[in-house]
Formats: sequence, structure tokens, C-alpha cells
Amino acid sequence: MISEKNKFKAEYFFKGIPVSPGVSIGKAFVLSGEAVKIERKTVADEEVEQEIKALLEAIDKSKQELVSDKTTARKRIGREHAKIFEMHSLILDDPYLIDEAVSIIRDENYSAEYAFYSIIDKYQRQLATSKGEYFQDRAADLRDIKRRVVRKIQGDRRDFLQKLEGSAIIIARDLTPSDTIALDRHKILGFATDLGGKTSHSAIMARSFRVPAAVGFRHLTNYVKNGDRVILDGNEGVVYVNPDKKTIEYYQKLRQHIREINEQLGLLRDLPARTLDGKDIELGANLEFTDELETVIEYGGKGIGLYRTDYMYLGRKELPGEDEQYEEYRRVVEKMRPYPVIVRTLDVGGDKSPECISIPPEENPYLGYRAIRISLERSEIFLPQLRAILRASAHGNLKILFPMISGMKEVREVKEMLEKARQQLLEENVPVSENVEIGVMIEVPSAALITDLIAQEVDFLSIGTNDLVQYMLAVDRGNERVSYLYKDLHPAVLRVIRDVVRAAHRKGTWVGMCGEMAGNPLATLILIGLGIDELSVSPIVLPEIKKIIRATEYSEAVRIADKMLEQTTAEDIEQFMMRYMRKKFKDLIF
Repeated sequence: MISEKNKFKAEYFFKGIPVSPGVSIGKAFVLSGEAVKIERKTVADEEVEQEIKALLEAIDKSKQELVSDKTTARKRIGREHAKIFEMHSLILDDPYLIDEAVSIIRDENYSAEYAFYSIIDKYQRQLATSKGEYFQDRAADLRDIKRRVVRKIQGDRRDFLQKLEGSAIIIARDLTPSDTIALDRHKILGFATDLGGKTSHSAIMARSFRVPAAVGFRHLTNYVKNGDRVILDGNEGVVYVNPDKKTIEYYQKLRQHIREINEQLGLLRDLPARTLDGKDIELGANLEFTDELETVIEYGGKGIGLYRTDYMYLGRKELPGEDEQYEEYRRVVEKMRPYPVIVRTLDVGGDKSPECISIPPEENPYLGYRAIRISLERSEIFLPQLRAILRASAHGNLKILFPMISGMKEVREVKEMLEKARQQLLEENVPVSENVEIGVMIEVPSAALITDLIAQEVDFLSIGTNDLVQYMLAVDRGNERVSYLYKDLHPAVLRVIRDVVRAAHRKGTWVGMCGEMAGNPLATLILIGLGIDELSVSPIVLPEIKKIIRATEYSEAVRIADKMLEQTTAEDIEQFMMRYMRKKFKDLIF
């Protein structure tokens, strides 16, 4: 515990969740929490109508401001990320919400700001206590709306954010869309917040700004004040406050080392991912939003190994139309042509629950109504998406990937639905590619065990290690009490990967991998040695993974994989690979 006397003097650090890599050293700029003060205030009967008018005017002004913020956001951070402001506008258009606030003013004589604040606060608290990172992150959206409208009622402006002079590392309880849009991105060295997860606005903005970031520190803002010297390590999710000379020197050297590595890796941008003895490995990028395409290209991505389409459904009340989806998919396919784009169909549920799709509360949502189970039950969702994907296939090299498959019945059902969509388009004389490969994600243990059967029905498989590891080891990686058991280098995981690859190859079916494990440098040689044909990783690690592949003989990778299959614990494997990779790649960081 840090004493009050020394808490701003001694070096100390906090551990959070890494969400955007890199190292920054600079002064802290601390954003206040709510930045609005609300009292439980009542008004006289004759003032009630005036309060209602003030509320409605504030909502109207907020909506106008949101239009302006959306325009600014599109210029600064791209179209997809700017959609958050559309979602905020939809919330302010909700007649039920407005009626509820007006009723409180009329029935309880509360002031406009307290009425609106209390209503939003109620829903915000419900989300904040919900299971799942996605719902908790959406609580921040309600907090932003609450602050925006209340400021308008009180006549306040957003000028508290304009106090940032010079470059700084932003320290905040949380960062809302309106916070970040008001900041000068050229002055931001990084973000560190008490709240948030990997889907929080802070995380998304940091990755978009390409600055280091970490979230989920809980109480960091209690121990940092404006002007404190801070080191932010976005690779490890660590913040040092008032670091000593030794720590500063270490991170200065590390930051310079990272810059030198990135310069060297940049030279590999256009070279193939080929081993020293001539084995080619397909190396693609994961794509979360279409505005990340430039990053993929910048880092030398030769295709999209996993195009997540879920963003099309999140943060909106109405389902995306077929034409809207088609335009998005077409843009990606054309941008990456002639390289392949693997489009994964809708994969929501679990911690992602779009408002436009009714997903009832469940005791265990990760094992419940999600992904392909929703699609097969809801043809009004699935069919338009398949039609949009097939239409986009006419514009380039597109493949389709189906998530959360657990058995052959589902494989045959999705193929039937795909054929139905194809026949509809052909009858309508809509161009469709004749050779659209289809694949299945191997992320459910039952699917892994019947790989030989599934491989006969599809063109490729993609191992989704994030869920596969959770299901195999019975570990919720989001649960802090047991997350230490989540090990993608667990011997059981390696054996399943080996067996999946062998079974698929016997049927002439290629196998890729698109989970976090694919981008883990310690796992690269093992995965190649196990026979993985394709790796899909975060764009920023593409050069590093490519360097490892190009500096290795395939026969060496096979020997390493065989040796790791003999180990008995994940810790043994991790320690061996750490020593091996540090010795082999002295210029990389492990």
C-alpha cells in the first residue's frame, strides 16, 4: 500500500490490460472523472414546463453536436469508428427515454439535469454490472451521453479538454467518444484508463491513433496528478509513475530498440513468408473494421485471414441491409485484390449482444445462443449476409468462414443456406464468383474431434484458438481468478492442433489459424512445425512473424514442434521457447 506521504514521490507501477503496443515516456495529463456535478434538486410547480423545455433543448443541442463530432471523427479516425456517434444519436432519439425523463420532472418536480442524469445513470449501472466486457464497455457510452446532455443544460462547454499543452500521456477514469474527439491527436503519447477492456472506446481510439495504451487499472487516477512523469508500456499493460533513473534508462533503450526493430522489419514488407528451405506459409491479417485496411497494407499484409463482420451489427437498433453489407465487403475485397479475403459470418453472442438482434440473458452465454446458432435459426439475418458476401465475391478473391460449428448437421445446413442464396442471385442475374471457397472454424472440441468428417465437406479449416483453448481447458480467460490457467501452449492444445492438421491434410484440406496464438512469436515455430498452412494475425505483428518464418528452416520447425509435444506442462514449453527464441533472435523482444 502506498502511503499518502509518499505516494507522489516514490516510483511505483500499476498493471492493467494491454490494448495497443508500444512505449511512451512523458508527462501525465489527468482527465477528471464526471466533470459535471449534479444535485438532487427540485423546482416549483410553475418551473416544471421550463425544466422540460430546457431538457428538450439540451437534447437537441447534443444531437447537433453529435453530427459535428461524427464529421470530425470520420476525418480523424475513419468512418467505422465514427459510427459510435450515430449510436449515441439513436439513444437520444429514443422516445421512451425522453418520456421517462419528462415524467420524472412532471411527477417529482426534479430539475432537468437531475431527471436526465438519474435515468441514464440507472441504465448505465445495469450495464456496468452485466456479465461480459462488451456490455460493461457500453456503459461508458451512456456515461458520455449523460455528461454531454447535462453540460448542455448547465450551459457548460467542453473547454476543460483544451487545457492540454504539449504532448502528454492521457490518464483518465475512462475515455468517452466526446473526450477523445476534443483532444488533439498529435499531442497524445498514449492512453491509460481505470476502466475499460479491449473493446472499450479508449482501446479502439488508441489503436486507431497508433499510440500505446493500457486499460483496466482500476485506481490509477488516484495516484497520478498532472505533470507527473509517466512511462506507459502498451506491450505489457504497465504504467510507471515517477520512475527512477534506472527505469527511465531501461525504457529509453527499449523504446529505441523497438524503433530499430520496426525499421528492420519494414524491409520485409513485400517479401514472401517463406522458410529458408522453401516452405511457403500464407500470412494474412485479422480485420476488425474496414478502416484498418491501410494498416494491413502498411505492414505488408498479403490478404485478410479473418474479416470479422460483427461490427456491422453492433451499436445499432436495425439490422444492416444487404446492400449496406455488400458495399462494405466489396470495399475490402477490391482493396486487397488479388489477395484472399476470408469473410467470417456473424459471430455475436457471448459478450457481444447487438441491440438489433434479440439475445435473451443466459447463465452461460459462451456456451449458449451465439454465432452460427443464431444465423441458422434467423434466416432473415443469415440469408441477406450470405447474399451480400456472394455479391462481393464477384469483385475479387473471397472465401467464406462459418464460426462455432460443432457438428456435421450444422455444416450441411450452412451449405444448403449458401446454395439457396447463390441460386437466388443467379435467378436475379446478379454476378457471383463461381469458385468461392468455404471453410469452418475449429473452435469447439467436438469439431476438432471430427475434423476428418468436416474436412470432406469444406475447402479449408481455420483454428480459432481463443475459444478452443477456453473450451478445452474449461477456463474463462476473462475471469481473473482462473485466467492464469489459460495457456495456448498447453500440451493438450498442441496435440489437438497436430491432430486437426493431420486429419485435414489427409483429406486434401488446408488449415489456417486466426486466434491470438497465431500472433504469438513464441508459438510461430511450433505452429509451422505442426503443419499449419496459414496464419492470420494482428496487422502490427505481421513483420515480426514474417521475420521468424524467413529465418527458419521448415525442418527445424518440425524438430521444435516434435520436442514440444514431448513436454508435460505449458510452463515447460513456454520456458524452452523463450530461451530458444531469445538465443536465435537477439534483435527481437520476447
